Amino acid sequence: MAQTGSAISILHHQQKHLKDSAMRTASTWFVAFGMTVCAAWGQESDKMEDLRQGHQLAVMLCAKCHLAAPDQRLMPDLNPPAPSFESIAQQKHLDADSLKNFLTTTHRGLDNPKGMPDLSLANSQIKQLVTYILSLRK
Repeated sequence: MAQTGSAISILHHQQKHLKDSAMRTASTWFVAFGMTVCAAWGQESDKMEDLRQGHQLAVMLCAKCHLAAPDQRLMPDLNPPAPSFESIAQQKHLDADSLKNFLTTTHRGLDNPKGMPDLSLANSQIKQLVTYILSLRK
């Protein structure tokens, strides 16, 4: 009888150990899942903020020459206007890197006096404009 009690005690101990181990594993997975979801949500939130700021920059800095946003209040002064941001976004070769490169390259000079001026944008502003322009893809 003592052996049976001892065996039952060992069995209970093993079950408790397995239960504790399963709870730790489940807790670890829950924490990892939560961190992943929060990170993804944070990235999505950052992207939405970049989109909002990019739209604002486009209307503020680019609308003088481009139809930068469907809701811009005034038409471009440049006649004929520079390509619309929507038409730029539809270009097949366009990606984030090529757009960043374009925005950081001077296009105006003695040989092209009506070319796009250097806007001297900060890296964060370039990222925001790129996010906005690429969001116009259909």
